[in-house]
Amino acid sequence: IQSTIADYATAAQLAAEAGFDGVEVHSANGYLLDTFLQSSTNTRTDAYGGSPENRVRLLKEVMDAIVANGAFPANRIAVRLSPNGAFGDMGSDDNDTMFPYVA
Repeated sequence: IQSTIADYATAAQLAAEAGFDGVEVHSANGYLLDTFLQSSTNTRTDAYGGSPENRVRLLKEVMDAIVANGAFPANRIAVRLSPNGAFGDMGSDDNDTMFPYVA
């Protein structure tokens, strides 16, 4: 997990070096971070599964790493969410509470 977080931070740094104005962290439509947010796919029993606080942990750690490496300030980092997306069997019974918590 730590190397994946570092990969997101590196990608943001490379985007900044390429002249991008900001980045959007894709956490929707069955992409990796979305699978951690959704209870239908996140069946982990460690610090990244179970409660909403745990399921959002990876996304928060990715965001913190991007800000910490100085690639972009927080106001230049967006997050794409799709609480009702059904692609790739996404969707969870608790989306009505999980995604307001994430936002």
